[in-house]
Amino acid sequence: MTVANEQLIETSGKHVKKAVPVILFFFVLSLIIDNAFKLISVDIAKDLGISVTTVGWQATLAGLIIGIGAVVYASLADSISIRTLLSVGVVLICAGSLLGYLFHGSYTMILVARVIQTAGLASAETLYVIYVSKYLPKAEQKKFLGFSTSSYSLSLVVGSLAGGYISTYLHWTTLFLVPLITLLILPFILKYLPKEKAKETNVDIWGLLLIAAIATALMLYLTNFNLWNIAAFIIAVILFGLHISKNPRSLIGVSFFKNRRFVSTLTVAFVIYSVQLGYIFMFPFILDQVYGLQLDTISLLLIPGYVTAIIVGALSGKIAEVFSSKQAIAIAIICISISLVLPAVFVNGSVILYVISMVLFSGSFAFMYAPMLDTCVSLIPEEKVGTAIGFFNLTLNVAASIGIAYTAAMIDKVSFSKALIVLICIAAFALLLFGLLLGRSRKAV
Repeated sequence: MTVANEQLIETSGKHVKKAVPVILFFFVLSLIIDNAFKLISVDIAKDLGISVTTVGWQATLAGLIIGIGAVVYASLADSISIRTLLSVGVVLICAGSLLGYLFHGSYTMILVARVIQTAGLASAETLYVIYVSKYLPKAEQKKFLGFSTSSYSLSLVVGSLAGGYISTYLHWTTLFLVPLITLLILPFILKYLPKEKAKETNVDIWGLLLIAAIATALMLYLTNFNLWNIAAFIIAVILFGLHISKNPRSLIGVSFFKNRRFVSTLTVAFVIYSVQLGYIFMFPFILDQVYGLQLDTISLLLIPGYVTAIIVGALSGKIAEVFSSKQAIAIAIICISISLVLPAVFVNGSVILYVISMVLFSGSFAFMYAPMLDTCVSLIPEEKVGTAIGFFNLTLNVAASIGIAYTAAMIDKVSFSKALIVLICIAAFALLLFGLLLGRSRKAV
């Protein structure tokens, strides 16, 4: 911690620590809102009479905005005070939420509202981590950063329940009013967070726009298989490559892509993490259309899986003592594939099979995250680890958005069983890639 920061903490007194629960509550609430909106896609599609592919865009774009927003807020935090950025986040959340509620009859306006809303939600998670790292003593940082991990898992549970029960017993449009609670947080943000003078900012806007273009073109192709979208994808990739090779201030340097381990891990992570939200997005549609269950019941059936993820995440340190990163990743991908086989084979079987499937599925992803991240950054110089982690998380968010897009398209065109088989094939392909790119490397431990 710098002398300037230490002096700032002294002048702020207890306010620095008082701000932590404020930002943490904002962080949890933001995640709850985002997870709740993912669940209610079923009811939005029914009420507005739109296809699953179309309704999937409200979750797809949100995931993309959160991934890009995290990078933007992290970059801006070097030059603009966290106090200001969080305040802007609250304003964006409320503006988007009001827009969505007032114009809920138009799906186009809902998409616009969700993009604005999610641009605000993206501020909380990133800025909480930065605040803790910047202002709290080193001895206390691990404790408070641990709270963020637990809070993320908790938000999955609460978000599912909130989305299910609000949609069933009130109306899905009511969910747009819930984020207005963040207005109550604003006075505490202004009171407890330290003021800082603005400095010169350095946000790679062009790099982020090109990543958004790459992801959007790929998502569009996976939903309509238009060759023009592939052409746009290729052009965007080329432009991104040129951008990072010529711009010394790009969000990620071209040197990262010369690191074989980094590129190989990102490739495997991109493929397997597209499956994660793909199945979670499909889950309520299966239980609604096959079993006629309402969202309140469906949300309850998701809870065992999310609780399992919480437990596995909490035990990640112990797991690392038993398995190497390479072994843990391989086991996790195999278990993910098995978890999808159950509903694919017994698509009309007992609902209990879906609960077991989701338990194994969620637990496997929780089992895999830490070793996957460790493998990704293990050969990255220490001073560049932060950039590598940021780009890794951005890749996961983009992959998740693309997963929702192609899964939604499959739900409209083929049976649930066939869609699940495709997810199994993608998971198996990720395992094959892992074996070819990383599995034989002695350094991938």
